[in-house]
Amino acid sequence: MNTRTRQTNPGKTQSMEETSRTAQIAHVLFLDIVGYSQQSTSAQARLLGRLNDAVNASPAFDASKAAGSVQPLPTGDGMALLFFGDVIAPARCALDVSRALARADAPRVRMGLHSGLVQSQMDIAGRQNVVGEGINTAQRVMDFGDEGHVLLSAQYALWLRQFDDWTPLIHALGEGEAKHGQTVQLYSLHGADVGRAKAPTRLSSPRADSGKDAPARVVTPQRVALLYRPHQDPDEKVLRTLEEQLKAVGHDVFVDNQSKISKAWALAVEEPIRRADAVIAIVSPKSMQSEMLEFEVETAHDQQAQTGKPILLPVRIGKEDVQDGVIGSIIRPLTQFAWEGPQDDPRLITELLSAIAEPLKPRATEVKLEPVGGAVPPDSPFYMRRAADHEFLQALEDTESILLVKGARQIGKTSMLAQGSKRAKELGRRVAITDFQKFNAAQMASDEAFYRLLAATLARQLGFKYDFAAEWDDIFGANLNMENFLRDLLDAGEAPLVWFMDEVDKLFTAPFASDFFGLVRSWHNSRSTEPGGPWDKLTVVVAYATEAHLFIQDLNQSPFNVGRRMELADFNLQQTVDLNGRYGGPLGSYGDVERLHGLIGGQPFLTRRALDALAGGKMDFATLLSQATRDDGPFSDHLKRLLISVSSLPHVAEYIRALLADSAPTDQDAFYRLLAAGIVRQPPGGRPAFRCELYREYLQQHQL
Repeated sequence: MNTRTRQTNPGKTQSMEETSRTAQIAHVLFLDIVGYSQQSTSAQARLLGRLNDAVNASPAFDASKAAGSVQPLPTGDGMALLFFGDVIAPARCALDVSRALARADAPRVRMGLHSGLVQSQMDIAGRQNVVGEGINTAQRVMDFGDEGHVLLSAQYALWLRQFDDWTPLIHALGEGEAKHGQTVQLYSLHGADVGRAKAPTRLSSPRADSGKDAPARVVTPQRVALLYRPHQDPDEKVLRTLEEQLKAVGHDVFVDNQSKISKAWALAVEEPIRRADAVIAIVSPKSMQSEMLEFEVETAHDQQAQTGKPILLPVRIGKEDVQDGVIGSIIRPLTQFAWEGPQDDPRLITELLSAIAEPLKPRATEVKLEPVGGAVPPDSPFYMRRAADHEFLQALEDTESILLVKGARQIGKTSMLAQGSKRAKELGRRVAITDFQKFNAAQMASDEAFYRLLAATLARQLGFKYDFAAEWDDIFGANLNMENFLRDLLDAGEAPLVWFMDEVDKLFTAPFASDFFGLVRSWHNSRSTEPGGPWDKLTVVVAYATEAHLFIQDLNQSPFNVGRRMELADFNLQQTVDLNGRYGGPLGSYGDVERLHGLIGGQPFLTRRALDALAGGKMDFATLLSQATRDDGPFSDHLKRLLISVSSLPHVAEYIRALLADSAPTDQDAFYRLLAAGIVRQPPGGRPAFRCELYREYLQQHQL
């Protein structure tokens, strides 16, 4: 058949590899063989073979197959063909197959066509499968047909009627009642030599053709709330388009047109959101900063967690990724619908109508989990940026002299350094990393052995050739030899050098600690005393947990009172909400996130361990809470190490017993040891306390 133009699904044509990753519109042709179950096994095989031959002989199917834009799914007594991109291809294929099977001895086939959302999903055998409203509705449409019928859903008929050459073949039939009382509006595709003109026997209320311009109305109206930031385009233009189209097909649409926050506004807007069947939130970088939209999205999310409704359908305006924050944490695990311009209007409307008719499953099963423990990889979606991260990365960009990263054990210092290393390389900097945890006692027995090893590891990392035999002269001593080496290293390249030092606490008790930290301080001072020297190209990043003043005799001769200090904190409640979203939302409500945060206090390792266990299906949230302090529970290894560490020193154990008894312990050495280990914390202006409730309960349980 000749058409005016080749029309595709708005947006670019996508390959099956692309469509398998998220929800997409598919134009589905569902076929089955009438009377298949009444045939013998051998006859069934012959009939399926004939049907397969007819489909493979279709030029429309062959062209889509060559383009990688069709996915066949066997259904036992037929097949579903999912076409991605070309809206006309399934109709062409249906007519090709109808003509090929016109002979008397051919299989008797009926067909149904529909455009709707589908998504990839793992089945019970571990195989990738495709499911969704697009396939389900195509089958329901087909089920109304008799032998020879090619039936269309209202949505697919609306798309196909955009092409003048196809309009004469499209005939409105009326409404039919499918399983579970669902009513389906039907159209027939037939002409002189294809399809079947007679109305299906199952049709409950056949009617005359209503013509090209008759609206395709939904027969089960839903209450739909549209959320947006008023007086902002293109957000408001998209909203008006959606409002018009949703009302045109019969939905009951609520739009909040107020622009000022007030108590009366909150009461007026909350009720229609909570009673809605679906909530469509139009989000853009600017709208995500709106307190009004934040309140509305939170209200919808809270109601969904309590009752399972409304479904939340985010429409993302533009190409930017979802930002962090309250709205971002809620919508990130959801299927999002993209709009980049008016050309996306038809696709967006179809996607939303499909999602309202049959909600998609959340994307939790698509999250690829990572091992929990150790540094979080710099490209990991589970790395949570905190306030210190932004300051840290900006200081690296500004080539500041000394950056001090302080935080308790397992709070994410090494992970933050990995982020800094990645950013420094992106900026074209030279990068060296020294993890002092790798140095053994013999290597730290003397300053000479230590500095020589330090210089050698830097030279190897940076590919710097240095003649230690000629340049490392005993007359200068270890400190000056190290400085001369570093000067030559800096002069050897134009790019600045960022030197990351991790686990610096190990140096605090070394016999040369004061000299080493004094040397680092001198490089900072040399930026002022040696203008034009190499030291402007050096940034030293120091990560540590223990209070430096306990070990450094003169802080004025150390980097710890001149560098930019960034102290890492545990995740706050909102960051825990955000991380829960990145894990696919295994905690189903804000209240559950609050309960988890109340137990583990946002401790990064424990937070990831908990969400990993929940997202991976190892246990549900109730089980996690009930087993949290058990020696075979989800945190057992971590808690056992904690118990050993506090029991090994009598004065530390005594300090813990005093805290458990709610008295005021005074041993400062024990306090700072526990603070560095991340077992206690010191609230500003308050008394020392356990870092989280889990630690208190576990240590109380073991009657330390």
